[in-house]
Amino acid sequence: MPSPLLAINALNFAITEANPAGKLILLVLFFGSVLAWYVMINKITQIRDAESNSQKFLSRLRKELHFVDLFNNRNVVWPRSPVYVLYETGCKKLEDMSSPPALRVEQLKGELERTVGEQCVNLESQVSLLGTVVSAAPFVGLLGTVWGVMDAFTGVANAGTASIGALAPGISGALITTVAGLVVAIPSMVGYNILLTKIRRLTVLMDNFASEFVERVEKELKG
Repeated sequence: MPSPLLAINALNFAITEANPAGKLILLVLFFGSVLAWYVMINKITQIRDAESNSQKFLSRLRKELHFVDLFNNRNVVWPRSPVYVLYETGCKKLEDMSSPPALRVEQLKGELERTVGEQCVNLESQVSLLGTVVSAAPFVGLLGTVWGVMDAFTGVANAGTASIGALAPGISGALITTVAGLVVAIPSMVGYNILLTKIRRLTVLMDNFASEFVERVEKELKG
C-alpha cells in the first residue's frame, strides 16, 4: 500500500507535469469544488433549520383548540419554517375572504398550492448549481486528460523518442485532471442526493399540512 507521502509526491509531480490547458482545467475544477461545498453547506443548514422549525411549529399548533388561534395570538413566529409560512398565508387568506364557505375553501386550496410551489422553489434554489457541478466535473476532467494525452504523444513524435521516460510525465500530467474531476464530482453527488431527499421530505410535509389545513377549516366553517 503506498504511503501518504508517496501519494502526495505523485500528485505534486502530476500537477507539475500538466500542460497549461490542464492547469487551467484544474483551476476551474478547484473553483467548482468551492462552489459545490458552499452550496452543500448553505442548503443543508437551511433545510435543517426548516425541518427543525417546522416540527416545533407543528408541535405548538397541535396544542391549540382552534386551527387559527395561534395565528390570531401572533406572539411567536417561525419565519424559517416553510410550514409556518404556509399556515400564515392560509390564515391571512381566510381573513381577507368574505365569500360563501364552499367558495372560500376552494380559494384557500388555490392559495395554499401556490405557496407550496413557492416554498419548494426557495428550497431548491442553488441545488441546480450543485447538479451542474456533479454532471460537468467528470467531463471537464476528461477533457483535460484527452488534451494532455494528445500533447504527450505530440511531444514524443516531435522528439522522435518513444521511451517510457519521455511519455510518462505527460501521461501523468494528463490523468491528474480526471482524478480532480472525480474528486469534485463524487462528494457533490452525495450532497446532491442528500439535499433532494430532504427537500422531498419537506415537500411531502407541506402537502400534508395543506390538506390538513383545508380539512380543519372546512370542518370549523361547517361547525
